[in-house]
Amino acid sequence: MQIQRLATGLLLLSLLHCGHAAGSGTDIKSYTGNAYDSGGRLLYRETHFIQDGSRLILYRCTDGRAFARKNVEGDGAAPNFDFSDGRDGYREGVRNTGNVREVFWRDGADKPLKQTAVAKTGAVVFDAGFDAYVRQHWTALERGDALRARFLVPSRLGAIGIRLQQREGAPAGFLDLGMRLDAWYGFAAPEFRLRYRKTGRWLSRFEGIGTIRNAAGSYPKLRIEFPDAPVVVPLSALQSARNAALASSCGAGM
Repeated sequence: MQIQRLATGLLLLSLLHCGHAAGSGTDIKSYTGNAYDSGGRLLYRETHFIQDGSRLILYRCTDGRAFARKNVEGDGAAPNFDFSDGRDGYREGVRNTGNVREVFWRDGADKPLKQTAVAKTGAVVFDAGFDAYVRQHWTALERGDALRARFLVPSRLGAIGIRLQQREGAPAGFLDLGMRLDAWYGFAAPEFRLRYRKTGRWLSRFEGIGTIRNAAGSYPKLRIEFPDAPVVVPLSALQSARNAALASSCGAGM
């Protein structure tokens, strides 16, 4: 169904390879989000390492083996990034090539790498930059304003419109947001729900279609729970994540 494909493309944002604000200084900060299916079964974990505006995210199977990795450079709304999945060779990102900034995408190890100039897409928000976008517009979102933006979708070598607005019913101390496609058919596409802790404007929960394909090649509906705050970790933890071999399969449906 075209609407469903568009909605899935939206979540290839890795949006929610959810990038909390990058740390400052030389400290390396880390936190882990746990992804669950609709029945509460753990699907995978994503561990974020943040240092000097750069981020590394390591995705792990439930048994602890790494299966995918993402590097993000920059802490604004439109960072460069490179995501690779060891299970099937899927890859996507944004990079600088000479004087041109390009978005690239490969659907698998045996597929050609495709790319185009970012400028052609009209995108203003990329990947984990979504979190920076929320922070930049926090006051408007708290006020109840509806925000619209063009979000980069590497698998389309293009961008789609999103609409973001506060949802009612958040517990005290939290801000709930709902995100949909900004199109006439957006009402028929799934809504993605995000819960931010007001203290620190910290992402606490994400609910919606996931960004990581399962063993069947589809994107499951899931919930990702994040801790209240990151912790400081040694350089060796970051180096280990950077050098970890990526597994070719996970098991348990992933």
